[in-house]
Amino acid sequence: MLKNTRLRRTAAAALIGTMTAVALALGAAAPANADDVSAQGWPTGCTAQVQTWGGVASCSSHNGGSYQAVATCKDSNGNTFIVNGTWRQTGWSRAFCPGSSQAVSANVWTSPTP
Repeated sequence: MLKNTRLRRTAAAALIGTMTAVALALGAAAPANADDVSAQGWPTGCTAQVQTWGGVASCSSHNGGSYQAVATCKDSNGNTFIVNGTWRQTGWSRAFCPGSSQAVSANVWTSPTP
Protein backbone atom coordinates (compact mmCIF):
# COMPACT_ATOMS: atom_id res chain seq x y z
CA MET A 1 0.00 0.00 0.00
CA LEU A 2 2.89 2.40 0.81
CA LYS A 3 4.40 1.88 -2.64
CA ASN A 4 1.04 2.64 -4.32
CA THR A 5 0.67 5.95 -2.36
CA ARG A 6 4.18 7.01 -3.30
CA LEU A 7 3.44 6.23 -6.97
CA ARG A 8 0.26 8.32 -6.85
CA ARG A 9 2.11 11.29 -5.33
CA THR A 10 4.83 11.09 -7.98
CA ALA A 11 2.25 10.88 -10.78
CA ALA A 12 0.28 13.82 -9.32
CA ALA A 13 3.44 15.95 -9.02
CA ALA A 14 4.39 15.16 -12.63
CA LEU A 15 0.89 16.06 -13.83
CA ILE A 16 0.90 19.36 -11.94
CA GLY A 17 4.35 20.20 -13.32
CA THR A 18 3.23 19.47 -16.88
CA MET A 19 0.02 21.52 -16.47
CA THR A 20 2.04 24.45 -15.10
CA ALA A 21 4.48 24.29 -18.02
CA VAL A 22 1.60 24.27 -20.53
CA ALA A 23 -0.11 27.21 -18.82
CA LEU A 24 3.13 29.23 -18.84
CA ALA A 25 3.75 28.42 -22.51
CA LEU A 26 0.24 29.49 -23.49
CA GLY A 27 0.55 32.70 -21.48
CA ALA A 28 3.88 33.56 -23.10
CA ALA A 29 2.41 33.05 -26.58
CA ALA A 30 -0.45 35.49 -26.03
CA PRO A 31 -0.45 38.39 -28.51
CA ALA A 32 0.25 41.91 -27.32
CA ASN A 33 -2.76 44.06 -26.58
CA ALA A 34 -3.22 47.02 -28.95
CA ASP A 35 -3.93 49.25 -25.94
CA ASP A 36 -0.53 48.47 -24.38
CA VAL A 37 1.46 51.73 -24.23
CA SER A 38 4.20 50.59 -21.86
CA ALA A 39 7.82 51.60 -22.41
CA GLN A 40 9.54 49.58 -25.09
CA GLY A 41 13.18 49.97 -24.16
CA TRP A 42 16.22 52.05 -23.33
CA PRO A 43 17.26 55.12 -25.34
CA THR A 44 19.93 54.53 -27.97
CA GLY A 45 22.39 56.68 -29.89
CA CYS A 46 23.20 58.79 -26.82
CA THR A 47 25.99 61.37 -26.58
CA ALA A 48 27.16 63.72 -23.82
CA GLN A 49 29.33 66.82 -24.08
CA VAL A 50 31.15 68.95 -21.52
CA GLN A 51 30.46 72.68 -21.62
CA THR A 52 32.19 75.17 -19.29
CA TRP A 53 28.83 75.85 -17.60
CA GLY A 54 27.82 72.14 -17.30
CA GLY A 55 26.98 69.21 -19.52
CA VAL A 56 24.51 68.40 -22.27
CA ALA A 57 23.19 65.06 -23.50
CA SER A 58 20.86 63.79 -26.19
CA CYS A 59 19.85 60.46 -27.70
CA SER A 60 18.87 59.81 -31.30
CA SER A 61 16.02 57.45 -30.32
CA HIS A 62 14.20 57.29 -26.99
CA ASN A 63 12.60 53.85 -27.73
CA GLY A 64 9.89 54.64 -25.16
CA GLY A 65 12.40 55.54 -22.42
CA SER A 66 14.02 58.80 -21.36
CA TYR A 67 17.47 60.29 -20.69
CA GLN A 68 19.12 63.07 -18.70
CA ALA A 69 22.42 64.91 -18.75
CA VAL A 70 24.72 64.48 -15.76
CA ALA A 71 27.69 66.75 -15.12
CA THR A 72 30.50 66.55 -12.59
CA CYS A 73 31.32 70.09 -11.48
CA LYS A 74 34.37 71.45 -9.65
CA ASP A 75 34.37 74.62 -7.57
CA SER A 76 37.29 76.98 -6.80
CA ASN A 77 38.09 75.02 -3.59
CA GLY A 78 38.59 71.80 -5.57
CA ASN A 79 35.35 70.20 -4.37
CA THR A 80 33.53 68.09 -6.95
CA PHE A 81 29.81 67.34 -7.09
CA ILE A 82 27.25 65.96 -9.52
CA VAL A 83 24.32 67.86 -11.03
CA ASN A 84 21.50 66.41 -13.09
CA GLY A 85 19.59 67.84 -16.03
CA THR A 86 15.93 67.31 -16.80
CA TRP A 87 14.65 63.95 -18.04
CA ARG A 88 13.89 64.16 -21.77
CA GLN A 89 12.67 62.03 -24.65
CA THR A 90 13.69 64.51 -27.36
CA GLY A 91 16.15 67.37 -27.65
CA TRP A 92 18.99 68.30 -25.32
CA SER A 93 19.02 67.73 -21.58
CA ARG A 94 21.18 70.35 -19.81
CA ALA A 95 22.87 70.00 -16.42
CA PHE A 96 24.06 73.40 -15.12
CA CYS A 97 26.96 73.78 -12.69
CA PRO A 98 26.03 76.38 -10.05
CA GLY A 99 27.90 79.58 -9.30
CA SER A 100 31.45 79.83 -10.58
CA SER A 101 32.00 76.06 -10.67
CA GLN A 102 32.91 74.44 -13.97
CA ALA A 103 32.15 71.06 -15.51
CA VAL A 104 34.96 68.51 -15.58
CA SER A 105 32.97 65.66 -17.14
CA ALA A 106 29.57 64.94 -18.64
CA ASN A 107 27.56 61.77 -19.04
CA VAL A 108 24.05 60.63 -19.88
CA TRP A 109 21.80 58.51 -17.67
CA THR A 110 19.04 56.50 -19.35
CA SER A 111 15.86 54.87 -18.16
CA PRO A 112 13.39 52.49 -19.86
CA THR A 113 10.47 54.53 -18.49
CA PRO A 114 9.25 57.91 -19.77
